[in-house]
Amino acid sequence: MNLFINYLFEKPEYFFYVVLAVGFSVCVHEYCHARAALALGDPTAAQLGHLTLNPLKQMGWFSIVMLLILGICWGAVPVNPHLVSPRRRALIALAGPLSNLGLFVFSLLLFAGALAFHLPLALSFILILGMMNLVLFFINILPIPGFDGGAVLLAFFPVARWRDNELVKGIMIGMVILLFTCIQYIFAAAYWVMGGCIHFIQKLV
Repeated sequence: MNLFINYLFEKPEYFFYVVLAVGFSVCVHEYCHARAALALGDPTAAQLGHLTLNPLKQMGWFSIVMLLILGICWGAVPVNPHLVSPRRRALIALAGPLSNLGLFVFSLLLFAGALAFHLPLALSFILILGMMNLVLFFINILPIPGFDGGAVLLAFFPVARWRDNELVKGIMIGMVILLFTCIQYIFAAAYWVMGGCIHFIQKLV
């Protein structure tokens, strides 16, 4: 079976780079949710200790194990919908994927610096960091329940309409299945964007 953990024995450097990049990025993602919630009037996540980059808090043991074995993971920051308006809930949801977009841009700056100062050993990790954050941004911005894009939609549509409408439920389940069957296209899009950015930076440097 082609499990992610096989890379530990086949390409250990790649395995540890991905685990470090994804784990760090997910923790930053969840931290930004918690920080945005606190700034916008909901202290729930802060009170529960989510203003941290500790993966045990932001991801939990099961998510970490899934990252090591399957290469997938998640985090969850609680939000009290009674303390913030729908617009603020949308901003809290957007804080996560925007942090991944910010880390992607930061990785491009690091890439330019590594090229300028001739630091080839850092390039592999920087590229993986940028790639993983671009993928996380694309996935989380999708308007699917369970992802931040879905949370933005739910912030502006009555929850009852989503719960009671069987057609909507079916569409959402179909979208989740479509996501997992088309995940390679998300990675392909991320590779295309990353490749274009790298080519542009190489021409500048």
